[in-house]
Amino acid sequence: MNPIWETATSTNNVYQPIDSTMGLPPAIAPSLTDKRVPFYITVNTTSAQRFRINGFGGTSASAWPIYLPGEMTLIKAEAAARQNQIPAAIAFLNQILIKKPVDDPFGVGADQPVYAGVVTQAAILEQIYRNRSIELYMSGLRIQDQRRFNRPTAERKRNYMPYPFVERDNNPNTPADPPN
Repeated sequence: MNPIWETATSTNNVYQPIDSTMGLPPAIAPSLTDKRVPFYITVNTTSAQRFRINGFGGTSASAWPIYLPGEMTLIKAEAAARQNQIPAAIAFLNQILIKKPVDDPFGVGADQPVYAGVVTQAAILEQIYRNRSIELYMSGLRIQDQRRFNRPTAERKRNYMPYPFVERDNNPNTPADPPN
């Protein structure tokens, strides 16, 4: 059984996507044409919960991979960027951006144009963080990435998981959710 499906998708109890930004601020939210978004999130126009988990958390029988090949490429991109080897970092980043879903063993591919933004270490690191957040959506790595990339704590929804709604609804003694 898929524990992510059991915790999130089957119950809508703890977390579900609230939109297609994957929790990223508007400045670095995924493009509407990024094919990783529909891989991870579906839109149901007939349900009150419009955005639903898809991909590895879509069904109880969905397998959840131990790692994604794109993660390894993004690790190489980050290492190159942190060593100020910007052309190498951009080359690794472009491998992620242009990868088509059919070229990935798990179907995770952006199918986007190559990076054509600002060529500074800070800008490239921001793009690596952005693509890690999209490529590795719901993998549990976001908070470590936020800390490592020095992202503002205001971007976090919380540092801890909230108490499940069912616990809060059925138990008046449930304490308040932990602070951010």
